[in-house]
Amino acid sequence: MEPLVDNAPAGGPAFGPFRLQRLLSRDADSAWWLAHDTAASREVVLEVLERLPLAGMDEPLWRRAAAPVTALSHPNLLPLIEARFEQRQPVLVWEALRGITLAQWIAEHDAMPARQAVLLVIGVLDGLAHAHAHGVVHGQLRPQAVLLDMAGRPRLADFAIPPQAPDTRSLATASGLYLAPEVARGQLPDVRSDVFGAGLLLYELLVGRPAIQDANPQRAIAQLLESSIELPARLPNIEHDEALLRRVLARALAQDPSQRPASAGELRAQLQDWLTPALLDGSGDSRAARTVQQLMDRISHHPDLPVQTEVVRRVRRLAAAERVNLDEVARAVLDDVALTQKLLRMMNAAYFSSVGGGSITTVSRCVALMGFVAIRDLAGTLPTLEDMPDERRAQALREEYERCRQAGRFAARLCPTQADEEECFVAAVMQNLGRTLVQFYMPEQAAEIRQLALSQGGTEDAAVLSVLGVAFEDLGVGVARSWGLPESLVRCMRRPSVEGVVRRPERKGDWFRLLGALGNELADTQRGVLRSGATASTHAIEQYARALGMTSQEVWETVDLKAPAPRKPQARPSASAARPGSAPAQPVHPLSKAILRVRAAIGTEGIDPALHAAGQAVYDGLQCQHVAVLVRLPGTSRFVTQHAWGPREQALRRHFEFVLEDESNAFAALCRRGVDSLIRDAHAATLAARLPAWYHEQVQASSFMLLPLRVGDKPVGLLYADKAQVDGFRLSDRELSLLRSLRDEAQKAFVPTVSWVAASPPLRA
Repeated sequence: MEPLVDNAPAGGPAFGPFRLQRLLSRDADSAWWLAHDTAASREVVLEVLERLPLAGMDEPLWRRAAAPVTALSHPNLLPLIEARFEQRQPVLVWEALRGITLAQWIAEHDAMPARQAVLLVIGVLDGLAHAHAHGVVHGQLRPQAVLLDMAGRPRLADFAIPPQAPDTRSLATASGLYLAPEVARGQLPDVRSDVFGAGLLLYELLVGRPAIQDANPQRAIAQLLESSIELPARLPNIEHDEALLRRVLARALAQDPSQRPASAGELRAQLQDWLTPALLDGSGDSRAARTVQQLMDRISHHPDLPVQTEVVRRVRRLAAAERVNLDEVARAVLDDVALTQKLLRMMNAAYFSSVGGGSITTVSRCVALMGFVAIRDLAGTLPTLEDMPDERRAQALREEYERCRQAGRFAARLCPTQADEEECFVAAVMQNLGRTLVQFYMPEQAAEIRQLALSQGGTEDAAVLSVLGVAFEDLGVGVARSWGLPESLVRCMRRPSVEGVVRRPERKGDWFRLLGALGNELADTQRGVLRSGATASTHAIEQYARALGMTSQEVWETVDLKAPAPRKPQARPSASAARPGSAPAQPVHPLSKAILRVRAAIGTEGIDPALHAAGQAVYDGLQCQHVAVLVRLPGTSRFVTQHAWGPREQALRRHFEFVLEDESNAFAALCRRGVDSLIRDAHAATLAARLPAWYHEQVQASSFMLLPLRVGDKPVGLLYADKAQVDGFRLSDRELSLLRSLRDEAQKAFVPTVSWVAASPPLRA
């Protein structure tokens, strides 16, 4: 089959209640069509059989034969909706998914890395085990029968209904023979013949071609019956314990069914025994292996972490906007740890490697390849933190997400080049993958780790090893490899060791790894998390800072934090120790100090001191012509000016107000959208017509910037700044980052009793 779902026209020839839209594939036995079910108003895939499976079969018998398959429900099975007759032809109606068949993937690639191949076959075996437990044999397992969905999950379809021995005289074997020897001899397929079929799939994934392939069916069957199937002598894609994997595959492909694993579950266990050490860099520790297996099993049944509702709403709003900005959508996605991980996993899955993906390390690239509509739709399908029945568990996950985001922001601020900020952010977030997954999928162990670290006064690292037998970092790396994430990103997930001297990075990936590690150490230290003890954390920050060509004090100031304790000034490394081509360490920006002042002002009487400090900082720090801070009057949708600065501040105080619903007012429209806006030319005809007359007459600004202040999705205030000249705001990326942080702090003033950090969309041109 070709990709099962794509945007297709609603018309097409009628076939009963279906409108046929596109022929997906055809073989000697059946044709597969993408169709629109007019009765249920949904897309489906029709498998139209060319002839009756059994002579004399009528529609009731056909429905009864398909009923066991229709009753199956498993994440690794493509749902069969119904079996029916249309125009005297037997038809199977399958759920339509966006994906490709494994046959298509194989046709476009040489082979699959062993870890990913084994993991994919494990998914197939999970689906088979479920079917077998309900008395259903697949009967014709082959690459065409395995669909890879967008998330990278294999989905079994095309069951033999009813299972029967094939007519070997009419087999098409030029593209591969997919039969167990006993079935080729005329026996009915059973559980062990399905196990043999899974072995054929794994062989083809590892080698890149079918185990048996001959245009002549008799020669192909003779080869199957007369010789054993063995892997070629050299397989470069097997990175760990090749001998064990060869033995497992040889047993699955044994001529004698009694010599094969007795069930799909048994073969799965054997493959898992090979896979786990491969994911853990060859570790043979049995306790660590059990933890990895337990985590992987839970992920396979519940693959998605819950997302934050407010971020999903913002992503969907931005993606559906009339003028969609890639950077805005990407930044919004990055604000949600679960959505970030989901996209990276999807875009590196087999499906996307066939449609332009693969080796993707940034969310921006994910968004560009998937498209805004797909991002919007995906965000709306994921579970949310609000869906979780256990509020305590949800709150722990919220705190973990915030810690990850904070680490990412610190890493991005410390990055010397704007173009690399996102990859630094991603590296910092992904360094916490193991910890985040345990927090959600293994909540009992996560609680035990917290309690042990707290009660015994030890470090988190020691508690993790005591409870799990494996470090968070090793867990995260193992899962990332199972997802097929690029090795360049996997390498960034390990923090550099500080036991010796941390060397200055030479390759770009080493910079991401180092900056991500430093961002995490800063976040941990600020939040009081002792991974390896307070002294060790301080030492790590100093070591990382030295490798960056900075002092630890400069690091703290760059991320607008106060160092935990004063230390002796360190000698600044020479210029030769700095990164080639990188900018020298930057002095503390006025906005950095302002963030601390705003933070300190929160908690004083009312919101006024914090808003005044924020506005004054923007006015002084960016040398603006005017700045104004507007607030929403309680119980209304009217915004009025509370503070103003500049030569015409009185005009701003007197005139600058609007009602949120006023469609004719540009300020109201931009505020209502909730997106930070940078207007480079206020005299542009379309915009100028929607600006108030007093603005043109008295303010006479040629460019301005709006930063809405929000609580959740509710606009509660507005920070305005302008300059006299067109395109007057030539802001560096550092200034943009500081502005977002300043706005985040100012928003907190509106909810002083709630620990809440607003999401910060980027400035929109």
